[in-house]
Amino acid sequence: MEENKIKQFEKKIRILFIIRIVMWIICAAGCVYWIYWSFKLYEIEEFEVHTYATHFRPYFNLGITISLVSITISLILRLISDSYKRAMKEEMYRIK
Repeated sequence: MEENKIKQFEKKIRILFIIRIVMWIICAAGCVYWIYWSFKLYEIEEFEVHTYATHFRPYFNLGITISLVSITISLILRLISDSYKRAMKEEMYRIK
């Protein structure tokens, strides 16, 4: 019975870890997205600060929003994972 609980905790922790890795990859992709468009807009248009900023803002906002949301979700999953680890430890060292 206790072995099954421990295996369930380990499986949940592993799944959460994989999801967190995916979230960090999404975060990096959000950063790469706005960096790419920053260089692309700089190459496409004649460089005028106000025009560049006006065209760049939507790309920047989307990239930063994607990054912040994915980091937030990752940190929430970390808290859930830590609670599972605590519960698993209590289950492992429970006095019989």
